[in-house]
Amino acid sequence: MLNGMTFPSHLKGSFLHGATFWDGKKIVVGMTIRGKDADKFWFSLFHELAHSVLGHIGQLNGTTEDDEKKADMWARDILIPNDDFERFKNGNDYSEKSVLQFAQKQGIAPGIVVGRMQIEGIIRFNMLNNLKEKYVIA
Repeated sequence: MLNGMTFPSHLKGSFLHGATFWDGKKIVVGMTIRGKDADKFWFSLFHELAHSVLGHIGQLNGTTEDDEKKADMWARDILIPNDDFERFKNGNDYSEKSVLQFAQKQGIAPGIVVGRMQIEGIIRFNMLNNLKEKYVIA
């Protein structure tokens, strides 16, 4: 449970983190806590919101690969503006202290920075995981 909201665990055999769809006149965003990592949850939430903002919901043939890439980029840049992240990367200091300082300047959890660094191949997936939060299903 997170702020009074309950999230299902992931569906076995799927890699689903979230889904967005129309229900009558309302847009519904459904989330799982697959992997339970907070950075994955927040990225997935913003990815799903991107589908709404970018007009991908309700297309006859569903979302395209291009739609998914655009939603990924939108979520990535909402969480950490790309110009800011590029400046951070160009500093070549990926220490815990540097990540904590950058995260504080961005106003985000340090685990979100770590997750992006891992996904972009800047650090290995076994590095700085102590800065990542996990959510527990209550």
